[in-house]
Amino acid sequence: MGNTCRKALILLAGMPGSGKSIFALKAKEYGFGIVSLGDIIREEAIKRKLVLDSKNMMSIAKELRRTYGKDIVARLALKRILEMLNIHSIVIVDGIRNLEEVEFLKSNIDAELIIVSIHASPKTRFKRLVERGRSDDPKDWESFLNRDYEELSLGLGNVIALSDVIIVNEGSLQEFHQLIENFFDRVIKTWCT
Repeated sequence: MGNTCRKALILLAGMPGSGKSIFALKAKEYGFGIVSLGDIIREEAIKRKLVLDSKNMMSIAKELRRTYGKDIVARLALKRILEMLNIHSIVIVDGIRNLEEVEFLKSNIDAELIIVSIHASPKTRFKRLVERGRSDDPKDWESFLNRDYEELSLGLGNVIALSDVIIVNEGSLQEFHQLIENFFDRVIKTWCT
């Protein structure tokens, strides 16, 4: 990046299939650090020798939050985030699911903080997930809706509603890339000298 930037966290939220992974890949191209909260859940599933499907992932996510508090995934990721901030001035925390995680990170990390949500309509997201075809993606509309309701039950809707920036991803991949690039260019202009 070549510039000197203030320490900053971009907390990334969005429903499944909205485009968070594409946003994170583009962030890597810009030289930003990435920490995925979903990796915390995946690692727990692997420890338990469970199949990495959406049912098991959601079950673990809910169990951890019920047992240890709604901010547990952010607490478990704190060390990784701090290590990443030692390497990169700007870090994307991918997969914020509730306001308790946001508040925990605000209270425990000395950095600028912005919540960015990626939004796409349910029909658009369903089409993308079916085309993507990952093993944990829903195969039918009912499964898709159930997964959405599960995600919303974690508090994701509140995070999206209180986002500082919402990027609408309803167009082509090229259009979405342009929206992300425009956003990152503004970030650099704001936080970097």
